[in-house]
Amino acid sequence: MNYEFAYVSGTQNSYTFQTTKLVVYEIKFTHTPYLFGEDSLLAPYVYEFSIIVADNPTGLNPVFDERTSHTVAAIFTHFYEQSDELITIYICDSSDGRQLTRQRKFNYWFYYFVKDDFVKYDDIIRDADGEKYPVSLILKERNPYKSQIVSEFIAIISGYNSDK
Repeated sequence: MNYEFAYVSGTQNSYTFQTTKLVVYEIKFTHTPYLFGEDSLLAPYVYEFSIIVADNPTGLNPVFDERTSHTVAAIFTHFYEQSDELITIYICDSSDGRQLTRQRKFNYWFYYFVKDDFVKYDDIIRDADGEKYPVSLILKERNPYKSQIVSEFIAIISGYNSDK
């Protein structure tokens, strides 16, 4: 049901695939060791998850394509097969002010397509102007550091928001 995808590898753990409408997506898992502190026990396992339209010859916003959703889910699962200790952070792109729409779409995708062994924790980062930026923490239910990860995630977000 999903598109065929290629694992490109590299420092951003990139995957690519092309839809029937010739839209090319790049899915990245960029290593982000500084999130919990580079000296943290968690540093080797932290990645930022990105979904990027790498090429769109139509020039239009890509329309909903169920196969795209299935492909992103398959890629996500493939990445997590490496280790139960992996941690993913997803921050919704805000460049066009549609970050809350992206959050709703991502939430739908996550709960519909991702296996039950994953858990997701959501929060909002606010900037000095009060703009909201949805952020999600995703990990496997059986991650041995789950309690520590969630506590540190909450502390990081709370600390960032209290500075505003």
